[in-house]
Amino acid sequence: MEELRTSEVERKWQQKWVEQETYAYDGNSKVYAIDTPPPTVSGSLHMGHLYQHTLQDFAARFRRMSEESVLFPFGYDDNGIASERLTEKELDVEHQDFSRREFQDKCREVCRDYEDRFTEKMQGLGFSMDWNNTYKTISPRVQRTSQLSFIDLYEKGREYREEAPTIWCPECGTAISQVEMEDDEEETGFYDIEFDLVSSGGFVISTTRPELLPACVAVFVHPDSDESHLAGERAEVPLFGHEVPIMEDERVDMDTGSGLVMCCTFGDQTDIEWYRAHDLDLRVAIDENGRMTELAEDLEGMSTDEANSEIVDRLEDENHLVGRRADIPYDKNP
Repeated sequence: MEELRTSEVERKWQQKWVEQETYAYDGNSKVYAIDTPPPTVSGSLHMGHLYQHTLQDFAARFRRMSEESVLFPFGYDDNGIASERLTEKELDVEHQDFSRREFQDKCREVCRDYEDRFTEKMQGLGFSMDWNNTYKTISPRVQRTSQLSFIDLYEKGREYREEAPTIWCPECGTAISQVEMEDDEEETGFYDIEFDLVSSGGFVISTTRPELLPACVAVFVHPDSDESHLAGERAEVPLFGHEVPIMEDERVDMDTGSGLVMCCTFGDQTDIEWYRAHDLDLRVAIDENGRMTELAEDLEGMSTDEANSEIVDRLEDENHLVGRRADIPYDKNP
């Protein structure tokens, strides 16, 4: 009974604070603004959201006691990949099946319910936001502000365009940022592949990504490696036959594999660094749908997993596969 009464009292005063605009921003004195990164509308609120806003609430209340005018808004980040995926999951649809405007409307429909729950929970915890200053990143007003900010950067000469590697999600069909990714360790095979030198002889490369062979543009060896004498030579890529240079670079990890590493465009971040530093060719062997391109010849259209398996079999048939190890952590270098 006492617990129920306490809950009723809390709800009464929480509602009163909202109705009376207790924490409204008036702008009549020194302003203290809290630039709140809005929680992503991707599901329910979690402890990370609550921890973040608790710290902000401490600052807001302290500044109010110092007789400063505090701008403490609350926002909903509903204009990103996370909200799109939430909408697809909730409505069992795919964004590719709709026009941009149609899918935006569906996102608003789904996010509206979650945002109402966000508001109820944040008010229920007694946070001192100014609920008159709420915003949604999908709203036309916020989009306009973002566009005007971009125009301002353009007019100041701080905008530029260039072709560059990006993180791409085949399933979402869009580029994504690093912060939207989560690392996940998987077990995979580690394959020892013999490359032939164009002159004579050969060497072995160890890789977890044989499906990237058609994208190979160079082979790198550490200057201090026992194989450094190969620098300056050219090698023939197994199965696909194109020639690539062998070059020195101190970023080669001599403790992994054979001490030589193939550079593919692109297998990982180091590939990107080598591509830029050594002005290498660009060979795109995997398309935006996660399928092999024409560079993979008769494997074109296969998924990367299918191509991986087929290439390993062919390397073995042609005596280029000289060793394999299974069930090891996925290595960062190809």
